[in-house]
Amino acid sequence: MDISICNVTKKFGDFKALDNISLEIKDGELFALLGPSGSGKTTLLRIIAGLEFPDSGNILFHGRDATKSPLRERQVGFVFQHFALFRHMTIFENVAFGLRVKPRGVRPSKKEIRDRVMSLLSLVQLDQFSDRYPSQLSGGQRQRVALARALAVEPKVMLLDEPFGSLDARVRAELRKWLRRLHDDLHITSVFVTHDQEEALEVADRVAVTNNGKVEQIGTPYEIYNNPVTPFVYEFIGNVNLFVGRVSQGVAFMGDVRLQVPELAHAVDSPATAYVRPHDLQLSHDKRGEISLMANVVSIRDVGPVARIEIKYPGNNKIYEAHIPTERLAELNIKVGDNVFVSARRVKVFLNDGTGQGNLDMPLGE
Repeated sequence: MDISICNVTKKFGDFKALDNISLEIKDGELFALLGPSGSGKTTLLRIIAGLEFPDSGNILFHGRDATKSPLRERQVGFVFQHFALFRHMTIFENVAFGLRVKPRGVRPSKKEIRDRVMSLLSLVQLDQFSDRYPSQLSGGQRQRVALARALAVEPKVMLLDEPFGSLDARVRAELRKWLRRLHDDLHITSVFVTHDQEEALEVADRVAVTNNGKVEQIGTPYEIYNNPVTPFVYEFIGNVNLFVGRVSQGVAFMGDVRLQVPELAHAVDSPATAYVRPHDLQLSHDKRGEISLMANVVSIRDVGPVARIEIKYPGNNKIYEAHIPTERLAELNIKVGDNVFVSARRVKVFLNDGTGQGNLDMPLGE
């Protein structure tokens, strides 16, 4: 089932939680609402569910206006961050609950309920624990029970509010992969809320990045990470180095570096910021072109396949970070206190007043 959010606004007193938000969620898509606390993502999820209602705007399910429809009429399954399981019920009874409280005319038979519950517990790999209680399961297992319970009523839409937020890092990583595989098997339109960038980029088909009640950008994980359209998205998604300067008539002046940014030819002596991902910084012992600058190595953290190197430019107390393969670190044979030349493969420049941006996507200094 596809979902259309059309010009939705929601206030709580003087606080505007959602500010004229519009987006489309495709049928069978796993869609992430990603943003910091207070950005409006959970409010939007609750409005989709029918737990809250917008002050203005509309929610459409497959073209049908569901804006004023209550939760029970929307055919949605909701999974909460803290499981919300009934502690006095077994795992079987928790999953069966939604089926047993259906009106008599549409309630499945006892055999149908048992077959469906056991099928779902098998799907989430917990059928052997059907007679246990929630307190006898791990956090990850309880969250899988919560998901099975939501699926039991055969929803057209699955809504998940920070579903892994209360779990430790290792369990979260495992459940992310499991959720992606489950979605690929079931193809239920799913919307999940998270503040974890890695989680959204790993699991979702598309991501909407929210901030201060607005949608900053919608796109695939690749688009969100590699082509941020606003400074907020660039800083919120992944690590980034910031270089402050000015732009005038298509040239960005960042300290001693001059960058050609023809997209910003309209700017005249305008404050600007250049954004460079750590993995786009290149280190070498030799100067490569006019824009290769010398920096001092402040620290080296060589963990796993990527080495994280902190550098500092002369006359600038700010610390920048470069990520290079450990093999490259071994080739360079650098240590803390050494001077190296730094260039960049990719730079994006934003005018501080929001009136433009420019890209340099070619290797620099070669």
